[in-house]
Amino acid sequence: MRNKLVLALAAAVLMAVPAYAAVQNVKVSGDIDSTYLNRQHFNLGIRSGTSPEGEKGLKNQSVFLTQARLRVDADLSDNVSTTVGLINERAWTSETAAGIAAQNTDVQLYLAYATFRELLYSPLTVTIGRQIFNYGNGLIIGDGGPNNLATGNLGIVAADLTKRTSYDGIKAVLDYKPLTIDLFYFKNQQDNVTGSLDAIKTNSDVYGANANYQLGDAYNTVVEAYIFARLNGKNSCINTDSEFCESETEPEDKSEQLYVPGLRVSTNPIKGLNTQVELAWQGGRRGRDDNEISVRRQAMAAQFMASYALPIAELQKYKPVASASFTHVSGDKDNTSISKKAYTGWDPFNEAQGSGTIYNSIFDLTNMNIASVGLQATPMQDVTAQFTWSGLWADKKLTPANALTFRQPDRTSTALAPAVNSSHKFMGSEYDLGVNYAYTEDVSFGLSLGWFVPGSLFTNANDSTASQAIAHVLVNF
Repeated sequence: MRNKLVLALAAAVLMAVPAYAAVQNVKVSGDIDSTYLNRQHFNLGIRSGTSPEGEKGLKNQSVFLTQARLRVDADLSDNVSTTVGLINERAWTSETAAGIAAQNTDVQLYLAYATFRELLYSPLTVTIGRQIFNYGNGLIIGDGGPNNLATGNLGIVAADLTKRTSYDGIKAVLDYKPLTIDLFYFKNQQDNVTGSLDAIKTNSDVYGANANYQLGDAYNTVVEAYIFARLNGKNSCINTDSEFCESETEPEDKSEQLYVPGLRVSTNPIKGLNTQVELAWQGGRRGRDDNEISVRRQAMAAQFMASYALPIAELQKYKPVASASFTHVSGDKDNTSISKKAYTGWDPFNEAQGSGTIYNSIFDLTNMNIASVGLQATPMQDVTAQFTWSGLWADKKLTPANALTFRQPDRTSTALAPAVNSSHKFMGSEYDLGVNYAYTEDVSFGLSLGWFVPGSLFTNANDSTASQAIAHVLVNF
């Protein structure tokens, strides 16, 4: 009996050997981010009546959140690997909440892709499945953007803070060092997934090519050129806000075509100074929901960014770094006319900039000029502090024909209509202060405070200062 048992165990081991041999290496990682969030007057004090109780939108908010991610990477061979990632984002005790909030207990698949290196051709790497697409500084395409319109588990709590930032797609990378070329496709939106040809009418697909060239000069200059395209089917709804994307029979836009060529340059002209310039244009057709009439697009974006490690000997122990940026995204004087030659308003596409700021949460990245200056320092070991001021101006004056899109991070209402002075362009100033403490290599504590003070653009009916406080502890494993 004993011999039979030994033989059975030996046979089981031999049968299991091929299964284990197929995986060379497995790595398990992830993070848990627990946050306390307090937000006040994100509606800027908009009221439906004359009493303070009549305020609409997000008047105040106090909530605890936990965002947990688990990732498994497996190398099947030297050239084949797989990645699977799970995510849960929820407000505390949401398990007991009724209705939509109960969805916050769901666990989603946010990464699921296979990577094939030297596929058919040694410089070629192909990645297929749910993955992250991010290029440059996220001005056009960043992690899952637009980052103030998330529809995941935090869509009704704090949509702009979601970490569920991935798309189903295919990416091919050609590595000809110092030149790297990315060719990709991902599914941006699809209302009906049936496999039938009619379902194509509800598609929103993104295609792109990005070429990154490292000049190898003394300034570490990098030049990046790209062309991105978003093509929508006849019945597509490109507005990612689920409130407007529930019905195929009532599409937001028809026959939408968006083409975005651009160029970004990064260089270090002197020691400690990095400067970046990016220019992008938008062409194609802006689809409409009235009589299928479309208008030619003709928009532009420009961005300048700089950071400088200040070479002041007396301050070196504090590692001071000054930063500045300016972003321009064009606007259009009239969003309602269907007889114009071209529409000049910038489409936010899948941008991922300004994360964590108040203005990013409540305003779309369009018809705007943003100037920012900041300072970062290390006042003591393992502690980093930073302060940033941002000023916002409308590119084109806001009128009933060019209304301001005003968002709320908890989706209390996406149809708020703030009262504005059409003769003014200054939208307001934001002040952000942040402190981060690296407790260990894998654990950090952070606190950020922000205030957005409405400018002369807004009338006395809605000029309340918006504020937020975000405290969190992040554990990586």
